[in-house]
Amino acid sequence: MTTGSASAVARFASDAERAEWNARIAANPGGGEVWAGEQYLDVKRAENGYRDLRVIVERGARPSIAVGVLAKRAPLLGWWWHLPAGPAGADAAEVLETAAAVAALARASGAFLLKIEPRIGREAIPDIHEAGYRDAVRIIPNPSTVLVDVSGTEDEVFARIGKKARNAINRARRDGISVSRVEPTAEYSEQLFGLLQETAEGRFVLRSERYYREFWQRFSQAGVGQMFLAHRDGALVAGAYAMALGAKTTYKDGASVRAKTAYGASHALQWEVMRWANERGALVHDLCGAPPSDRADDREHPLFGVGQFKRSFSPQIVDYAGAFDLPLRPLAYRIWEVAGDRIARRVSLAVRKDPYY
Repeated sequence: MTTGSASAVARFASDAERAEWNARIAANPGGGEVWAGEQYLDVKRAENGYRDLRVIVERGARPSIAVGVLAKRAPLLGWWWHLPAGPAGADAAEVLETAAAVAALARASGAFLLKIEPRIGREAIPDIHEAGYRDAVRIIPNPSTVLVDVSGTEDEVFARIGKKARNAINRARRDGISVSRVEPTAEYSEQLFGLLQETAEGRFVLRSERYYREFWQRFSQAGVGQMFLAHRDGALVAGAYAMALGAKTTYKDGASVRAKTAYGASHALQWEVMRWANERGALVHDLCGAPPSDRADDREHPLFGVGQFKRSFSPQIVDYAGAFDLPLRPLAYRIWEVAGDRIARRVSLAVRKDPYY
């Protein structure tokens, strides 16, 4: 099936294109996003009941764009399509052109809704609204984030990060905190999940331990993920998991104990992640989540502390435009907007003990 406008046409990827999916995502404008990559789509299909679709948007003489799609069926309404961290594009015009082509394919495939989360700045919001999109609940966890330059030599990377982070890393070394790269075995996955539970404590909802273990193991087995654990005197004090695609790495999960004796552990842990990223040839490391830049110093924001930690590596917060819905079938979308989305999320938490998205 092929649909779209005269300038951009969307079609489902061939078997050959699916076989090299990560490389195609990495070739997108902006270097690609791990959220549209093979392993993320596979995990969401296996663990969250999505269909994972791979779409190619042809743009005439210009390079094609690979678009990862997660589709889920809403009872009585039909399918809705989500483009995690996508579609890719250098600016609003390019994003909207690609999204329009995918929307035509989605509509022809029976979808009633297209949800996008493009990695372009907030200045694009008026153009996105003008194209008929509505503000929506975000799914990908970093609508605002901190990006760290990890290009060059390891010494150059260390010299670029903030003085506070460098001091904390050096303090951790003096205090005997060591960081190891480990395989996400059942034992190590249980340890990292335990840290996540301790950190969550009512602040945010965790998925099941099985979900995290399957996620970490799938990425690691494909060679595009790594688990890190930090110890002091043999005791686990912090842990993290990071993912990679193309020239970018992304911090996925992380937590640490609250004991003051573990000061600097999280900085030391993140520094080891950056060393791993640098060794892979990455140019950018995404710390994955921060308060929006206009609330960076707002102590009431739930991500204030997280933002202060991440900004100690690089001070600038990058704000993306957000998440947006494009209704493809107005009546079905209206039902979804008024009640369907809310009911689906409540039922998923009550029955499956898992967030719907």
